[in-house]
Amino acid sequence: MNQNFDSDVMEKLVSIIITTWNSYDLTKQCVDSVKKNTKLPHEIILVDNGSKDKSIEKLEKDFSNLKNLKIIKNKVNKGFPYALNQGYKTAKGHYFVHLNNDAFVSENWLEELIKTIDSNQKFVVVGVKEVSPLMFKDKKLIESIKLKLNKEKLTLPVGWITKRKFIQEIGFTDAEHFSPIYGEEADWNFRARTKGYKIIECSKCIVVHYSSQDSKKGINAKNHYILLNTHRLRSFFFNLGLIDLLRFVPGMGLIFLQSIKDGQFFWLMKSYWNNIKDFKLILKERTKRKKSPFIPFKEPKFSPPFEMEKA
Repeated sequence: MNQNFDSDVMEKLVSIIITTWNSYDLTKQCVDSVKKNTKLPHEIILVDNGSKDKSIEKLEKDFSNLKNLKIIKNKVNKGFPYALNQGYKTAKGHYFVHLNNDAFVSENWLEELIKTIDSNQKFVVVGVKEVSPLMFKDKKLIESIKLKLNKEKLTLPVGWITKRKFIQEIGFTDAEHFSPIYGEEADWNFRARTKGYKIIECSKCIVVHYSSQDSKKGINAKNHYILLNTHRLRSFFFNLGLIDLLRFVPGMGLIFLQSIKDGQFFWLMKSYWNNIKDFKLILKERTKRKKSPFIPFKEPKFSPPFEMEKA
């Protein structure tokens, strides 16, 4: 057992990790959907990131009889990567699932994830197929989506399954360089890819997503945009070689053109400048990741202009 983990493994148990921050209604809906549509043995780990709106107290009361629920309370918002790592660190399961608190799972969602990740030893992460609430109402559309083949992806931010052994091999998400949010999942996936693993989207696992509600709270549009693009680029520069970087040029070109159209050009340039300033850090992290992709459990460091509250 890796020293970064606190708990004993329960064979075939699934640990479902949900992070929340000042979000009662969506989090309750998420947990209710898990209760309704999850038949396999599981535990739910709810990590509250310093909520100030009494939402976690309401959730505690609502689910006081839910014996397989564990709640972790942070005194302050320590960012998404750290909160997810807390869930990983205390989980007792063989499988680890992350689920956005603004997601709603459908019937057989977990069975499909497990079936897929167990089908190939190189599948390190299997993600859900994200649909909008409007799409979910169209039953014919949903059935047609389920018939599609699974496909390899770069990131799967709404929900995914991995295994304990992969966290022990690849390590935790990098809370030191991707807090309070964004880029941590891509960084972890890039690190896993260096070991020859694949990230797969499961078309039969349908999950409704209500669109990044927590991540946008308390962040103005400018800072949100700059943080997203700064951390996205950082994940690229930390991990990718020249050939892989060139593959993202077309996509980055589209983002560049869209920024001009939307009046966000200077915001995008700010995200580029942030990474240029961090040139020495990028070289340092590239060297470390080439030696080993493993990152231990660490305290978070927020990227400017964001600062973590004092407890």
